[in-house]
Amino acid sequence: MSNPKKKADDAGGGTAIVRFLRDRWFSVDLRTLGLFRIALGIVLIGNLYQHTADGRMVAFFTNDGVLTNHFALFAPIQPRAWSVLFAFSTPAEVTVACLGMLAVYLLFLMGWKTKVMQVLATICFISMINRNLFLQDGGSFVTTILLVWTLFLPLGARLSLDSWRAGPARAPDDAARPPVHVSFVCLALLIQLAFIYGLNGANKSGPTWREGSAVHYILWQNSGNTFLGGWLRHHEPGWLSPLLTYGTLVFEFGAPLLILTPFFQTWPRRILMAAMWGFHSGIALLISLGTFSYVMIAYSTLFVSARDWEVLERVVPRWLAAARRRLPPALITTVTALLRGPATQPPPVNDAPAPFQPATMLRIRRARVGLREAVFALIFVASMAELSIVNPLPPALKWTNRPAFLAEIVYYLRIYQIWSMFAPDPPLDNGRLIVDATLADGSHLDPFTGATPDYDAPLGGPYYFGHDWAEYMGYYPWDRHRAYRFGFRDYILNLMRGAAPGKQIQKFEVYFVGANSPKPGETTPTGYKKELLLTHPGP
Repeated sequence: MSNPKKKADDAGGGTAIVRFLRDRWFSVDLRTLGLFRIALGIVLIGNLYQHTADGRMVAFFTNDGVLTNHFALFAPIQPRAWSVLFAFSTPAEVTVACLGMLAVYLLFLMGWKTKVMQVLATICFISMINRNLFLQDGGSFVTTILLVWTLFLPLGARLSLDSWRAGPARAPDDAARPPVHVSFVCLALLIQLAFIYGLNGANKSGPTWREGSAVHYILWQNSGNTFLGGWLRHHEPGWLSPLLTYGTLVFEFGAPLLILTPFFQTWPRRILMAAMWGFHSGIALLISLGTFSYVMIAYSTLFVSARDWEVLERVVPRWLAAARRRLPPALITTVTALLRGPATQPPPVNDAPAPFQPATMLRIRRARVGLREAVFALIFVASMAELSIVNPLPPALKWTNRPAFLAEIVYYLRIYQIWSMFAPDPPLDNGRLIVDATLADGSHLDPFTGATPDYDAPLGGPYYFGHDWAEYMGYYPWDRHRAYRFGFRDYILNLMRGAAPGKQIQKFEVYFVGANSPKPGETTPTGYKKELLLTHPGP
């Protein structure tokens, strides 16, 4: 005969295991999702500024720039390129479109009609990428993944205008729920971050990473160095590059353990958050990687736990109380309420007959949850299939016969999975484009810089012309991009449109000039090279 007590114990043990896994891997605090939304909104606004400031909007997203919308459609750089920006051509039109994007990002950050803004923000960001695919990078990959995947999460349930406006009027069943959301998406985000760090670490297999000189060569990338990076490389102590190089590998190999451990999560995740902030802030101080450093910091906010919020609920009101004399009481009340979530009231009495019985509503809710999880599971499978194909994994782990529809999901949503930054080695040389234009008065000018052509630029540096131009100039010399070179020619001609008679362009050449980065312990580039890429008028 079966033992009822043993069955009950087994059932209780199974329930305990499920609860343990749910709490560790499959759930997230709603306040954490609100904080993440705010951080991601700031990243989106910063990304929009990066693409549009200092003339970059005209250069990269209008028909006066390096890639017209009709040529981007006629000869797409990658398959399945769609963009609302293809409908805008002139600088004025694109300015209006970018202002619309800014409005979407601001409303997304504030959490107004959050689910709608999540969809619109995703469309806006992918549209910006697809309008000029020369500018996509690891940061755009991470941002797109986060935008698409978190469409399945309630980012506006806390710390948002939506939750503030709902307040006590929330439905009674919502008020009774714990402030957590349970979904497979939560585990998927952990797995994704573990792969980002783990594969970036595993792919750094070249001699510069083994010998400790990788960071030295990264500091000599003129196209991306910040002012601090440019100064540091000339005052680099011998121990600095090995320390930062091996420290990078330790962090990237160790991060997956902190991300996925189901035990004693509070402090490992606090350590992980601090490490991510320090690691990516350090990168941003030395070299520009576009959105990457900042979106990874935003990613880290997903590890703020309920215990962390308990600490904040105790500490923040004290800080506000200490500043009470200087701050309006309404502000103190608002911040405290946002941390704790909207207040709840007893459910109102309603004698009207319900359109559905509770059991029916429960079945409908379960069906909606099941559909949501199934759709996301499909996107996750497509992402992991892509990851297995484009990264150097063992053959047994590669999905060699991936169904075509899974590839289409990746292409249309731009959820690429290439994780090999500065791998297997960082570039050992650097270079840039030089335009040598002969003007009507016989003088020579580089219209891109507005100064005399500087053929010795690779021997000095940094260039300080921004991440977008660094990406574009890195791809421009590639032979497979030869068809797009004439866009830069037209951009140069547009820059000089309306010049005085003596300053009009008669002819010009475009060169790629570069040099090998100095070896460790040296500060002088070597191996100068110069390649002619384009002439106007052409032969």
